[in-house]
Amino acid sequence: MSLIYITGIAGAGKSTIKDELRRRGFEAFGTDEDNLAAFYHNETGENVGNDVPSSVRTEQWRRAHSWKVPREAVEELRDRAKDKPIFLCGVVSNDDEFWGLFSQVIALSINKATLVQRLRDRPNNSYGKLDHELRDVLEWQETAEEAYVKLGAQIVDSTRPLNEVVDEILSICKIKR
Repeated sequence: MSLIYITGIAGAGKSTIKDELRRRGFEAFGTDEDNLAAFYHNETGENVGNDVPSSVRTEQWRRAHSWKVPREAVEELRDRAKDKPIFLCGVVSNDDEFWGLFSQVIALSINKATLVQRLRDRPNNSYGKLDHELRDVLEWQETAEEAYVKLGAQIVDSTRPLNEVVDEILSICKIKR
C-alpha cells in the first residue's frame, strides 16, 4: 500500500487527525507523541531528547537545536506499509531527507486566528505558547502552504470539522473504509 505523510505547521491539527485515523482503525503515528522525533544540537548532532521543558527552550537554545526524525525510523514505517496504508503525522526540520519515501504527502492549511487559538488552548503540547515560538509559527504560517505546494503536497484545510478533514485525506489517498 503506502506510507502517507500528514504534515503542516505547529497547531494545524496533525495529532488530532492521527488520533481520528487510529479511531477509524488505521495505523497512524505521530512524530511527537510516539517519540519518533527529538531535538538535535545543530553543531554536534547530539540527540538531546524530545521532552525539553519550555523553560529551557529560549530563543538562543532553539536556534542551536532542530526537531528531527532519523531517516531509519521513516524507512521502517515505509517497509511496514507494503500491504496496508500507514500514516505518519508531524512536522520536522529534516523531512526533506526522507520526503521521497512517502507515496502521498498531505499538508494541512490553517488560518491565523484558528492557529493562535489552537496553540494557546492545546493542553498536550507546550510548543507555540512562548512568545518567541508563537512569533516563529506565525512567520512560518505565512509561507508554509506555498512551500508545501512547491514540494508536491496536497493541501487540506484543517479548520473544518475533523470528520470532514479526515474524509478528505482518505479520499485524496484513495482509501475506503
